[in-house]
Amino acid sequence: MHKLFTRFMAAAALICAAGVASAVQYPNATCTDSVTIRAIQDALQTCHPVAPDTVRGVGGIIIGFDPISTGFDAYIQMSGGGIFSGIDFFTHSVNTKVAPYNLAVGDSIVVEFAAVAEFQNATEVLAANGSFGSPNFIVRKVSSGNPLPAFFVGTTNQLRETPTNTFAEQYEHCLVRINGPLTVVRTSLTGGLGGINAFLMVSPSNTADSVFVDGNKLTTFAPPAVGTTITSVQGIMNQATRGYRIMLRDGNDIVSFTPPNVSDAYPLTDNTIRVKFDRNVKQTPASAPDAALNLSNYSLASFGSVNSAVVDGLDAVILNITNGLAHGDLETVTVNGVAGLASGAPMTTPQSRTFVNGVLTAEEVQRANPDSLAGLPCLDRSRFAGGGGQISQGNLGTRATMAGIMSGRFGSVYYVVDPGNGTRSGVAAFAPPAVLTQGRNYRLVGQIQEFFGETEFSNIIVADDLGAAAIPAAKNSLVGDVARDTCDFTNVLSDGEDFEGRLVMLQNVKVVQRFATLPTNGFHVADQSYPDTIFVENFNAVLTPLVAPNLGDIVTVTGHVHYSGGSFRVTPRNYGDIVHVGTAGVGGNAGALSFSVFPNPARTARLAFNLPTAQDVEIGIYDVAGRQIVSLVNGRLAAGAHSREWSGVDAAGRNVGAGVYFARMKAGGETRAIRTVYLGR
Repeated sequence: MHKLFTRFMAAAALICAAGVASAVQYPNATCTDSVTIRAIQDALQTCHPVAPDTVRGVGGIIIGFDPISTGFDAYIQMSGGGIFSGIDFFTHSVNTKVAPYNLAVGDSIVVEFAAVAEFQNATEVLAANGSFGSPNFIVRKVSSGNPLPAFFVGTTNQLRETPTNTFAEQYEHCLVRINGPLTVVRTSLTGGLGGINAFLMVSPSNTADSVFVDGNKLTTFAPPAVGTTITSVQGIMNQATRGYRIMLRDGNDIVSFTPPNVSDAYPLTDNTIRVKFDRNVKQTPASAPDAALNLSNYSLASFGSVNSAVVDGLDAVILNITNGLAHGDLETVTVNGVAGLASGAPMTTPQSRTFVNGVLTAEEVQRANPDSLAGLPCLDRSRFAGGGGQISQGNLGTRATMAGIMSGRFGSVYYVVDPGNGTRSGVAAFAPPAVLTQGRNYRLVGQIQEFFGETEFSNIIVADDLGAAAIPAAKNSLVGDVARDTCDFTNVLSDGEDFEGRLVMLQNVKVVQRFATLPTNGFHVADQSYPDTIFVENFNAVLTPLVAPNLGDIVTVTGHVHYSGGSFRVTPRNYGDIVHVGTAGVGGNAGALSFSVFPNPARTARLAFNLPTAQDVEIGIYDVAGRQIVSLVNGRLAAGAHSREWSGVDAAGRNVGAGVYFARMKAGGETRAIRTVYLGR
């Protein structure tokens, strides 16, 4: 998939190139008119922008989209067609098929501002700032429903894959077609082509020239078997590292007497799944043996039942199922016998797709895999994630569906949370195919990975808006708990993994200097009576320009807990998430009420607390049944910082057993309680 090999490499290269002094803006004093696609693509044109030149007024008809995460594209071509008339408009993390753009094939658009770039030898226009998460391209829709440019109908020799094919270069990113008969001679299933869903075809009358067909970039189309006869193939011409290729926009771009393939399957609700085919399929009458609505064509690995089927467009059905599985169990749907609408050829070999059962919550996604916790080394990771990801970008897990409330956006990274904001009830969602709105409930279909230690819902193909929902209140939290980075194999500590992805509030924390050189992308804070610090990060530059509080200021910070660079940090969503309370030592603000326990777990724990004014204070240690073990403070104390130690003894001076206890403080009408683990003697 386009730019999936890394999220930022191409953008970083553009940023570096953008600093080159030779960059030119078009139009300019020499080239005074809007730039055409042909001017960009044809090196012989007088006004020929090259990377990293910026251009304005590039117009064309949309002929296709790359809608597959993580990088999105819209392909445009000049209405008259012809040579050098098409170009790739790379839109970074923005899927222009959905709101607020809502672009469609046949729309006439003008790219009002972009830069020229080369990606794997193909020319494209993209955001001049190179930002994947916040691209600064400007696009305007002129009209809708326009006829597409005429297909260039060529031969296998003219559109052969050879990288030196200068004829094919003229039709890069244009609509092309080859009429058959053609024969499939190699597929990605047999090796040698790289990637997936790719195949080579030749003309029986000219077997020396092979045509590369890409069924993976713009759609998911499984390669036909070697030897299959193809009546015709069409799509968008593209160039990649290997050479030239025809990209299928959907399964209807290729005509052959072959059966359809199952391209995807995933839950929509806890008892419905969507099964998608790579082309239009026969649907009625439902009683027909080869109809997609015939329930006998489906089975479940769980031996559950398929109760009913309804159509969902021409290439998908929604099945109501009963399987008795729990959330998170793996389920597999197997399909056979369904016929293609155009060819009439039914499937003769069963095809299966596996998915995670049910619509998951954020907590279910974030919940630690017991097997990983028990491993050596101990790893706190989602059981739905693919392998790796602790110090790298991990692999994607099985197709899954989750639902939650969007509560924070940081460029192309969103945070989705459960209504109650409980333990582990938030998760990052990367580059969904639609712009998500805060305070809306969404159903996301994608896969789960560990991205450099942070659990992330990625490769999202569906983002359904389920309606308005209240963003849960931020969890009032301690710096020490949120910042604690440990693999808690007992799963009883309050640590950063419990807060990852959630919305938290750090009340009355002090801005401190952690390193000799102050950071430029945020600032550090600490609980006033607690030694640990945490970084408040300007994540993906949502605070622009960054205006950090002064050292010593007392602030209340709200934000999502994000793991990056080997540590947990808090990421405010906007400047309203940073509230200035006061300045240390002025007006008593440095003594705002706080309570902490450190270290935790411990054999001897220090209980530190601050009082804003002289107050009656009660502090005790309690067991899990709520019974007081020992009283550490019971009386009036002066304003300021105080501390007490507990070495694991009860009121009679006897050692208590190792286990979980609670330190509770009552002061000024407030009660604070912290879970602590006593390690024993």
